[in-house]
Amino acid sequence: MTSFWRHDRPDWTAHAVRWLAMQRVGVGLPLRLLSYAAIWWVITGGDGGWLWGLPAVLIAATFNPFPTTRRWRWRPRGALLFLPVFTWLSLRSAADVAWRALHPSRPVNPALLEFTWRLEGEQGRVFFANLINLMPGTLCVRFTEAGMTVHVLGDPADRMVGLERLEAVVAGLFEPMGAMDD
Repeated sequence: MTSFWRHDRPDWTAHAVRWLAMQRVGVGLPLRLLSYAAIWWVITGGDGGWLWGLPAVLIAATFNPFPTTRRWRWRPRGALLFLPVFTWLSLRSAADVAWRALHPSRPVNPALLEFTWRLEGEQGRVFFANLINLMPGTLCVRFTEAGMTVHVLGDPADRMVGLERLEAVVAGLFEPMGAMDD
């Protein structure tokens, strides 16, 4: 009878250890527990409700609903160049949108631009598309292998130049220098 339990059935402890080891992939179980607990605390306004929150946090952290992906590796020099450019473009775009809203003589001029990728990696493309959504007056409305469609306010030619400049800065975050040189 002992041979039945040892040889014919898989050892549940080995499966449990293997499963726990898999939890280290991506963000990791402890960090997910802390993150989901913090999200629960914010949602409940700090009042708790841990009778419901603790099981929800444990289930969400154990069966992570978000796919694990490779970590994004940013180049430090690219990040130093990116931050001031992003800050400047955000402030300039916000001022432009506010000016257009307050002065009817300056038209809004909504337009859709077809933007073709020069970025090679998917991580840089996703980051760039999400970045565009954070900037006032721009919105990525479609994302494809070849490029994306961007809704812009203002002169489309000026916006295209700005998008190309921003893409070059994003490339400095993710790609080796010269990867976008044509």
